[in-house]
Amino acid sequence: MSKIFSGIRPSGKLHLGNYLGAIKNWISLQDEADQAIFAVVDYHGITTPFDPKTFHQQVMDVILDYLAAGLNPDKSLLIRQSHVPQHTELAWIFNTITPVSWLDRLPTYREQLEKTKANNMGLLDYPVLMAADILVYKSDLVPVGEDQLPHIDLTNEIGARFNSSFGETFPNVKAKLTEGARIMSLKDPLAKMSKTGDEGIALSDSPDEIERKISVATTDSGKEIHYDEKEKPGISNLMTIYHLLSDKSLTDIESGYAGKTYVEFKKDLSDIIVSFLQPFQSRRKEFENNLDQVVSILEKSEQKCRALADETLSDVKSKMGLI
Repeated sequence: MSKIFSGIRPSGKLHLGNYLGAIKNWISLQDEADQAIFAVVDYHGITTPFDPKTFHQQVMDVILDYLAAGLNPDKSLLIRQSHVPQHTELAWIFNTITPVSWLDRLPTYREQLEKTKANNMGLLDYPVLMAADILVYKSDLVPVGEDQLPHIDLTNEIGARFNSSFGETFPNVKAKLTEGARIMSLKDPLAKMSKTGDEGIALSDSPDEIERKISVATTDSGKEIHYDEKEKPGISNLMTIYHLLSDKSLTDIESGYAGKTYVEFKKDLSDIIVSFLQPFQSRRKEFENNLDQVVSILEKSEQKCRALADETLSDVKSKMGLI
């Protein structure tokens, strides 16, 4: 059994890639874990440009998506990162033992700096806060996308340095990758699915929006519906979505569409996505109409998480001579 932590930034509407690459995995893991905590990491969200007028609603939108997708408050704790201040307190402690060179070497920092031009300390320090998010609960399993593996390695380096300096405290953290962790953009199948424009299918998209986005999604030269990530990344990405939502194997999809066109395939894929999202959107509307219940779920989870995190902070401070 394991202790799980994972989170998503509130930087836009959650999309199909978020569901297939993260939340679907969380739903199965919550049944197996000793402790499962899933967060909206809103402090991470303010490291890049954001609109304070809409930010609170973006946070709540992610929580609504979590609940509608099937995260169960009886099995998991659902929290807003900023409502558990021990995250940032442990991050500061970790800052005192983390060499700047460890952060500067991470490819994600350089990529975000180039992408957002948000040259602030928070962007550089993002992985230290991520390490604190995980270790403040002594979590040992983190469902992540492949691009986050360097951050898990850093988390283990920070934990190991603390253990060697002050005594055994933090567990070794393992990453849990999922088959859907590499859902790519509908416009550029060499980039991960984004929360903006026509690059992704938002979980809240209408049937018409879904059909339009899939109809204009990038495929490849040729007409054959064949899975080949290197030579045919566009159709391979769409086939992966089809496979994960229908439970049909890639081989069965290939044989089922032998001699058929991209247009026929895309029409069927649109129908599959619409059918898959209908129950989700119905459940989301129910939670949206009962926000008092949602806030109550959050507050109860956050109270429990503050208590768990306090135990870790007390242990850390005692070993460091702070108390």
